Amino acid sequence: MTDRSAAVALALVAVLAASAVTLGAGVATAQSQVIVQSVTVEPSAPNVGEDVTITATIKNFESSAASAEITQVSLRSGIDRIATTEDLGTLGAGGTANVPLTTDFETPGRKDLTLYVYGQSAEGGVFNIQYPVTVSVNEGDGDVQLSLKTPTDSPSTESRVTVTAANGADTNVSNLRLTLSGPNATVDDTTRVNASLAAGSERRVEYDVTFDGPGRHPLAATLEYRDADGDRKTVTESRTFDIEPPNVDAELDAEVVRENGTARIDASLTNFGNVPLEEVRLRAESGGETVARKLVEDVRTESTRSVSISESSLPAGLVTLRAVYEATGERRETVTTVDFAPTTDGRIALTGIEVIPTGGSIRLAGSASNTGETAVTGAVVSVVGTERVTPVSPAKDYFVGNVPAGEFTSFELTARLAGNRTDTVPVRVSYIADGEQYSRVVDVTINDVGGVPAGATGGDGPDGPPGSGGGGFLGLGSIDVLGILLRLAAVVAVGGGVIYWWQRRGEEEG
Repeated sequence: MTDRSAAVALALVAVLAASAVTLGAGVATAQSQVIVQSVTVEPSAPNVGEDVTITATIKNFESSAASAEITQVSLRSGIDRIATTEDLGTLGAGGTANVPLTTDFETPGRKDLTLYVYGQSAEGGVFNIQYPVTVSVNEGDGDVQLSLKTPTDSPSTESRVTVTAANGADTNVSNLRLTLSGPNATVDDTTRVNASLAAGSERRVEYDVTFDGPGRHPLAATLEYRDADGDRKTVTESRTFDIEPPNVDAELDAEVVRENGTARIDASLTNFGNVPLEEVRLRAESGGETVARKLVEDVRTESTRSVSISESSLPAGLVTLRAVYEATGERRETVTTVDFAPTTDGRIALTGIEVIPTGGSIRLAGSASNTGETAVTGAVVSVVGTERVTPVSPAKDYFVGNVPAGEFTSFELTARLAGNRTDTVPVRVSYIADGEQYSRVVDVTINDVGGVPAGATGGDGPDGPPGSGGGGFLGLGSIDVLGILLRLAAVVAVGGGVIYWWQRRGEEEG
């Protein structure tokens, strides 16, 4: 070989090493050996309008001298690009990458497509690999349709997927068997069965799905059933989800609620993230001690769980609420604080009391008022007997009964007092509030209403016999009655003497 021929040969080798195009399994450059190892179509026979995912497996041989950067993978129908993805990273020697591309078709029939893989070796050489793909698209079954949906538009690696089966036929379908699966996903309880689906109705089935990681991941739902003629049919629906990295974002809110005479704390845990909150427990703490615990159902994405803590478990003052839960395999917690003020127990107060004289006794007329925030039951008021106060009929005691919060009930009591120096009447108040029995003695002051009226006292005592107290006889107080009579007799005697003298003088003059 001449020197000129050798130079031409070396130049041709360099050109082939730098850039090559091969239709089929792939191409190997001098620096890297990259091929499209295989292509899968899921579902294998999609219906019109149904998502179909074409996944290319790209491999760089172990014998490759250098790594290869995959810059673009696209799917074309003739000159029309129908799906593409870019910047897929680098494949080292012996490395493999699965690249999914998702599209759908508006018409049935055989679709002849071409998969293009563009890349560049570590040494700077570029390559372009072409791989033929054929997809058969069916007209589809219009009777039963499937749809796939997640609670949020940005699902995470742990998501709940809802599959809806809708029966658009005029007759029922039976023996339903629904399956959800995906190449990069783990589905809990993947297969569900049901006896029938009525005509014109739909049924939603929820699946817990764990994806391998962020990225675009396809899922396929397949429903097998029997139509009204007993024929076995199958419908499949696929959808590719854009899976986001996990984002834990929980918010705990709490407020004090007063209702029906009681108080409580209502707490709500809201999941603003894209992963579920599981094994949730709510703990209320006060003074460094746990005063209440609550179990809470799992909180799915974009949802809220609420729980109430009753007043009987809560002390007054600052209460710390701590929601503990599991997310992305880790134990986490969210905390908030609320200032709790318990309601006041029902309490009976005697109000508006009037003292009324009734012969030889007095009558106390007033109201038993519930000044608390809870209802009172079994309330009784009664006169307490002392040396100076005696309960007398007809109302030694009075059954008030039930008094709602903020309400009152009238009562009357009767008593006899000893002497004019009795200033108060002790009255016992007994009632039940919040299951507790209460009893206390209240001194009712009678001077505030003008003292004891005439005739209102009775009984012997240090202040004199009955009738000697109060205002006295004819308002004369404690004046000596015998002295008054002697003075009157003297006046009468003197008057009689004057009259006698006047008459004798008249006779002598006459």
